[in-house]
Amino acid sequence: MIEEIYEDWMKDTQREKIKEILKNVIPRGRILDVGCGPGFLEEFIPEAVALDKDPNYVNKIKGEKVLADANEIPFEDESFDTVFAIDIIHLIENKNELKRVLKKDGQLIVTVFCNKNNFEERSNWLKSLFDMKIEKEFIVKTEKEWDFVLVLEFIS
Repeated sequence: MIEEIYEDWMKDTQREKIKEILKNVIPRGRILDVGCGPGFLEEFIPEAVALDKDPNYVNKIKGEKVLADANEIPFEDESFDTVFAIDIIHLIENKNELKRVLKKDGQLIVTVFCNKNNFEERSNWLKSLFDMKIEKEFIVKTEKEWDFVLVLEFIS
């Protein structure tokens, strides 16, 4: 039930957000979508590997999919060139998993919901989570929400 409400309420917002992210970022190589939900990113990058712990979401994915928790990503170290974590970082306790599966010189694209009142606090919080080079940062503003987007590069 919650999944259906989320999909109906957020599908246009998520699509708009992903379009804006992809105007600013060029994903490369093997791609992982952590917390894929119902597959919003898959609509734009069908070759991305989709990972979610909710079987209702994973079953909606048409391409390669993995039923797993983001705190224990079931891939070897340095398996992906690009990792997306859209609107999921606040739910991941073991954030090092995102970096662990990222190849050297890979990119991590991570977002956090914010608004004009908490933008500075939320963006600083997100920046503090990873010891990685900031390649790019920007805000995506949709009708329903703002997202701070951070593109990090894993430098060996």
